Amino acid sequence: MARWLWRLVQLTFLGLLFMFLREVIQSFKLESGHNHQQPLAYLVQLPLPGIPKSSQAAFIGREILLGRDPKSDLVLDDPFVSATHARIYRQGGEFWLEDLGSTNSTYLNGELVSRPQKLTEVAVITVGNAVVVFHTSPNSPKRKG
Repeated sequence: MARWLWRLVQLTFLGLLFMFLREVIQSFKLESGHNHQQPLAYLVQLPLPGIPKSSQAAFIGREILLGRDPKSDLVLDDPFVSATHARIYRQGGEFWLEDLGSTNSTYLNGELVSRPQKLTEVAVITVGNAVVVFHTSPNSPKRKG
């Protein structure tokens, strides 16, 4: 029960962080007058219980590597994460998640990733014990309607 409550607190915090980041991104877009042709996306790692400074964020350009290796774009300090665990890449204006043959697998919204999977606007990615949330800018040109 306490673990479930802790996850709820983490997800609430993450939601507030998303709202803040969305405002920051909008502010930069307005100040620069820059109109992105490709969707802007970022990752936010949920903090791990008992591990200080385990929460981090990363913006995604063309590709981002997730893993334990210090050369990874998003370094996940968890013994259950492989050195090069997974990657997120952009193809045709869409973002995809691919497991790179990791030992402990990659999960997208609770489902095992056995082949590249297209990411939705908000997606929860689990690698080892680390939980990372993927989010695209709500005002990207891909969203019409």
